[in-house]
Amino acid sequence: MKKPFTTICCSVLKKELEAVLGLNYPDSEKIFLDSMLHMRPDKLHRTMENIISGASKKPCLIVYGDCHAYMKEIEHRPHCARTAGKNCGELLLGKEQYKTCRNDKTFLFLPEWTGRWQEVFQHHLGFSDPSLAREFMQENMNRLVYLNTGLSPIPEKTILDISDFFGMPVNIMEAPLTHLSIAVDSALTRLEGKTLDEY
Repeated sequence: MKKPFTTICCSVLKKELEAVLGLNYPDSEKIFLDSMLHMRPDKLHRTMENIISGASKKPCLIVYGDCHAYMKEIEHRPHCARTAGKNCGELLLGKEQYKTCRNDKTFLFLPEWTGRWQEVFQHHLGFSDPSLAREFMQENMNRLVYLNTGLSPIPEKTILDISDFFGMPVNIMEAPLTHLSIAVDSALTRLEGKTLDEY
């Protein structure tokens, strides 16, 4: 991608995306939206619409999964392209490995959400009662997994706290940035094709 572009990304992938774009696109504009907007898809949609509308047809790379109902409409706009993947887990693991995790009923903890796990589960999801949270997780999930992208130290104390809260072990899975990098490169190629005749 040779033209200037803006990236709109969930903060759950902030460190990871900065690492992916840092080498080839260090000066690209990056806008990170709070990952808690995932809990409020209508607000997420409005926020993204406002950013894209204010970009004055500047190419926009959207690094998101299917996080609100109008994501496909956004990605089909002439100056937008989105990374392929249902969610951030698939962006990090790739389609096949993510599918295996989903079929195995694996709950994935990404580094940013791991640091905010109490905010996520107790405030946004309403699991203030550990016994109810434990019952829900044990009934619906077979495994808890922390995805280690290698950009932050593994939060061993936090992982133990999560394990105690849900009464389940938390395993570590390596998640190098290979799949995210491929998804970003592919989306940028599509974005460049869309804007080839512009400027």
